[in-house]
Amino acid sequence: MGQHIPQIEKKHGRWSIDYAGLYQALRLKPFRELIRKPQISQRLASLLGHEVLCWRSQFFHKLPGTDETPWHQNATFREAGKYAKLQPTQETSPAIIQLNAWVALTDSTPENGCLRILAGSFTDARIDYLYNFTPNNKIFYLSLLPLSPVYLYHAVKVAFYGRTFNKSALVLFTALKLIGEDFFDQFEVKDIKMKAGECLIFSSLNMHASYPNSSKTQGRFSFVARCTANHVKVAPYGKDMYSTDEGLIEYDIPDVSTFQVYGNDTYGYNKILKE
Repeated sequence: MGQHIPQIEKKHGRWSIDYAGLYQALRLKPFRELIRKPQISQRLASLLGHEVLCWRSQFFHKLPGTDETPWHQNATFREAGKYAKLQPTQETSPAIIQLNAWVALTDSTPENGCLRILAGSFTDARIDYLYNFTPNNKIFYLSLLPLSPVYLYHAVKVAFYGRTFNKSALVLFTALKLIGEDFFDQFEVKDIKMKAGECLIFSSLNMHASYPNSSKTQGRFSFVARCTANHVKVAPYGKDMYSTDEGLIEYDIPDVSTFQVYGNDTYGYNKILKE
């Protein structure tokens, strides 16, 4: 991310391991070996195929008093950028363009902010579609919101300058209006309680969220490997946008941003860490 983004995040008191920990498995071999363990890698391969890479690794540290993470889903990870970061070269179900291997490094409970999953919602990608539609159609999107001047003021701030998860929450609110049904009634909400060392594999297209950390002393810490098949081109444009309190900042994605999890790469689309 260079130096500019960390400086902005530190200035606003937001710099943490959640951001500093991006791509760190490229440097920390024990975390690469963790995801390569048969208990994880073979399950990923059973869904993604016999060539699997990790395209992004990160840590999540939910400190006591941290707010909830709003419901969201993602298939190709456009996020705040101009383009999708994952571009399959073969026909692929949106539900398995990528999978998360979410490893609990501490116990994860409703009190310290455990994950919540809307089981089966990977079959309905409309909210992800609207999330990708919104950045190119902000005026249309804002026209769908309530006419309260105060609400619109905050909505415009979020739409143009807000952080990724704030935008997700705003898009979800509008999406539920457009869908015209109670989206959440179709599926069962499951709280994912985990012991340290356990791993959950799930599609990012499955709607997921987390509780606030309401404990006084117990943090929730996890490591996540985002994995995809080797036939998927990862960030082919080499750049992405990062959402800060001072607006969107473009940055260069690491030249080598992936590592092999299972099998050997026969496609050559991505620069994979040499070990």
